[in-house]
Amino acid sequence: MCGDQTPGGLATPADFAAFAVQLVDQGYRAIKLHTWMPPVAGAPSVELDIAACTAVRDAVGPHVELMLDANHWYSRTEALKLGRALQELDYYWFEEPMEEASISSYRWLADQLDIPVIGPETSWGKNFTRAEWITSGACDILRTGTTDVGGITPAVRTLHLAEAFNLDCEVHGNGSGNLALLGATTNGRWYERGLLHPHFDFDEVPPHLHSIVDTIDHNGVVRFPDRPGLGDDFDLDYIKAHTVQRS
Repeated sequence: MCGDQTPGGLATPADFAAFAVQLVDQGYRAIKLHTWMPPVAGAPSVELDIAACTAVRDAVGPHVELMLDANHWYSRTEALKLGRALQELDYYWFEEPMEEASISSYRWLADQLDIPVIGPETSWGKNFTRAEWITSGACDILRTGTTDVGGITPAVRTLHLAEAFNLDCEVHGNGSGNLALLGATTNGRWYERGLLHPHFDFDEVPPHLHSIVDTIDHNGVVRFPDRPGLGDDFDLDYIKAHTVQRS
């Protein structure tokens, strides 16, 4: 989850570092930071973002892959300064530092950085917009997902589109649909398991399920379910008892 002002949460660079160590101990092989954004006082801040990213790299060492999602608050020059710092810290990718409506800004940024720029995430237009990002040179890694592009079918089209241009295409977000997408491609490297936070137990099973679909082991492996469909382990009795309307 994003940086906050909560005691024991993600209020300081040291908080991010301590939580990153916990995640590595649980088996996570890669960690993506979401730093501070308004209305947090003083956010956004390139300097604070760099401090958090540095603290996490120092805490987990050189062998854990790290990424940054900068929440699209920055100007071109701010994004460039932050991206160059991430290069020095050997981060794996740089995500959404600017408003994604400006493709030319991302082409400008990608041209000047060695760290891969990933996108788009929030731009409307499904696989058609993502084709424009590729041909414009606005990204080095493409981004798709069931909730990003409107379902499994346009997400599969985006994966194939990226493959045709020899690009990695990361599946954004968690859940059975995105897990299945990742299993259907060879050009996606990471499963984004969830928005994790020190005060939130991501492994707690919600009441409408018997079990979660994406349990992680201590080696960082999430295995595909062998149940029917997408593999969700629904508690149909609970769902039936809490259905308020049928159409």
